[in-house]
Amino acid sequence: MIGELDWRRPHPLTVLVLVASFVTGNGFPLLFVFAFGGGLGFDTLAVAAGVVTIGFGALGWFMTGYAITDEAVHYRSGILNRQARSIPLARIQQVSVAEPVLARIVGLAVVQVAEASADGDIEISYLGKDDASALTSRLRTLARQHEAAEVDTELGASSLAPPPDPPAALLHTTPTNSLIVYSLAAIAPGLILLGAVAFAAVVVVALGVGVFGALVAAGVGVGLLVLIAIFITTNLVLVSGGFRLERSPRSLRVEAGLLSRRQVEVRPERIQTLTVSSGPIVRRLNLHQIAFSAATGKAATKNSPIVQLSPAASTDEVGRIVQGSVDVDPAFAVELEPVSVLTIRRQLVRAAVIYLLVLLPASVVLWLVHPLAVLAPTLVWWPVAVWFARERHRQLGISVDQRRLVVRRGVLEHHLTQVPLGNIQSVSTRASLFQRRLGLAHLIISTAGVGPSNHVVIPDLPIARCRELELQLAEAAASTTWELRA
Repeated sequence: MIGELDWRRPHPLTVLVLVASFVTGNGFPLLFVFAFGGGLGFDTLAVAAGVVTIGFGALGWFMTGYAITDEAVHYRSGILNRQARSIPLARIQQVSVAEPVLARIVGLAVVQVAEASADGDIEISYLGKDDASALTSRLRTLARQHEAAEVDTELGASSLAPPPDPPAALLHTTPTNSLIVYSLAAIAPGLILLGAVAFAAVVVVALGVGVFGALVAAGVGVGLLVLIAIFITTNLVLVSGGFRLERSPRSLRVEAGLLSRRQVEVRPERIQTLTVSSGPIVRRLNLHQIAFSAATGKAATKNSPIVQLSPAASTDEVGRIVQGSVDVDPAFAVELEPVSVLTIRRQLVRAAVIYLLVLLPASVVLWLVHPLAVLAPTLVWWPVAVWFARERHRQLGISVDQRRLVVRRGVLEHHLTQVPLGNIQSVSTRASLFQRRLGLAHLIISTAGVGPSNHVVIPDLPIARCRELELQLAEAAASTTWELRA
């Protein structure tokens, strides 16, 4: 019976974290009442708000509990709306530890237990760091024991529980300076594009209102670009700073974050897709991002570091990281089959639609500023559109062998994704009206993964080739036994 379980409450300092979260979540009005309520004559309101807030935290802590048995992990929470969930140990897909900023300040952490259903994960919050580590190790050990027991039952044999894993070996770290360089290089093309648009706007302003107004507009534009670069780079460093990738015989361990620290273990056999990405300037610096999607719970999508083998790895390191993590090569040297050249025509039709709906009306507005300005959108748009369509076709490519599907795509940012054929869950086709007129279709490959590239799309294949690949991949997936182990 659930009511007879050995329920345990979170760490008492959870009350402090809940109160702080409630105050910060309700923002300025609550802070204003606390800080200035007495001075403005709202003494009673300030006291009441404080009592309610502390009471909310204390009651939330009191009503939360977790219990671990030999068969399942149980969790209950909620004040008015009570919730209780149980996850059988045999169904646990991943156990991870997170340290949000407020919890980390007082030495607490969250244990996240993921399973494969759509109901979400159990988050046991908050525990002391030592208790969180001990609970995580216990749950992983119990899950492995259930896995071994299931295998023994299938084989009609009995064996001892699997021995504990040896210490994990460090496979890769990403220095902070590499993160900064990667971030600035990754956003540079976007900033250059924004700068070009801003320069065109400044020229238009200069023609219309004079040089002084143009200089003011230029200064504002430069300031905004600098702020955008600082914000994006700072966010990447805070989220991915201190990135570590470790490998043990049974799992990969990823840890990252400067303020909110996260640590997750993923079994290599759960990795469904693997993608190596790089932008135009990033490639010049020989840097790449390696991301994966894994068959695990929703916790894997809350922060990007846990779906990465590296946020910024050099070209020389990519092969070593990929092979050391999942025992496959990065597929850089695979010969790829191109898609139909008709994709260029389709892309140019899309460019024409955008031109008619957006740029042509903008040209009319620019004509009111200065007659010569009306030519700017046309002179810039069509050369770029033609180049983009041709480059997109040149970069699109696929390869299928006995083990995997490899897809390359991207114009400025290149993505090389590989999917083991045994991980394919479904294959489907999709075609728009204009695609059907050209005899083209998208081929969509779905896996059990959560994270980037869990759906792999191959655009603009000839319909006959699309049907052929659909049958080939479906048969290959059907001939492979798919098994999700804890």
